[in-house]
Amino acid sequence: MKDIKKVRYPELNPIIRMHPNPEILLGHEIFWQEKRDGSCIGCCLGENDELKLRSRNMDTASEDFHKLFNSTAEAEKVKELLTDLRDKWNAESVVFGELLTKGRSPTKTELHEKNEFIVFDIWSVKGEGFIPYMLVHQYCYQYKLPIVELYGTSRHITIESVLAFRDRMLEIAKEKKREGVVGKTFEKNAEFKYFKEKLDLPKLEKLPRLIEEGVIQLPQLPESEILGALDKALVDLGIEKFKDTKTAMPLFAQYVSNECKKHNCVNNLKLFGYWKNKTEEMSHFP
Repeated sequence: MKDIKKVRYPELNPIIRMHPNPEILLGHEIFWQEKRDGSCIGCCLGENDELKLRSRNMDTASEDFHKLFNSTAEAEKVKELLTDLRDKWNAESVVFGELLTKGRSPTKTELHEKNEFIVFDIWSVKGEGFIPYMLVHQYCYQYKLPIVELYGTSRHITIESVLAFRDRMLEIAKEKKREGVVGKTFEKNAEFKYFKEKLDLPKLEKLPRLIEEGVIQLPQLPESEILGALDKALVDLGIEKFKDTKTAMPLFAQYVSNECKKHNCVNNLKLFGYWKNKTEEMSHFP
């Protein structure tokens, strides 16, 4: 059984980069959900029943983000759900969601009117995996927790059909001013498969292909990924440490480097300006 302290949310790739190939999705029912633009937070209970928060990269999120989370209407409801899952069903769990903070979102795609926590997944230590969407939805309904919107479901026998349906889902995301979609499969006794597709990423499978000799020239990392890396650094460091350029910039640069490797891109933009603008935008933080 996996130690709850080791549970991490997986890094998601586009369909075309799924391992070992995109065809791994064929034959499985896919749930297509909206991708919200916030900070990925995992919630679990500590040894003394306190609510513990973790960021994507840190076991414990900064105190600033604990304050932001506790300012939401969802904080006590999440704790109640986690307590009931453990005590009533013997299912120690991690609730994952997007922490949306008042104001512009990390990649500027959304404008939030208040601090809010939106659930998108629940990991069950007992089941050693993510629980199915339908069960997550039931829990959220029962405990009056918001959950990411489900755009549709599908099952395919060709990868061309998967990609065509993806384009339909992205059109919905565009209409609703979301940055993209996340696809998930939950079949029992089968490894879960997650992916993300964003409006600002190129559809590589539709581009012409030509093999040349010479120096490799990679595309510029999308600005949304740079802003996302900046937000990860903020979540991990907290406001005061984030304001220290000598502390924040190396971590920010490392996260941008990680995104470049993941997306096979390069960054030719100066990062200092992004950090400086972010520090000037944090007046709404408690």
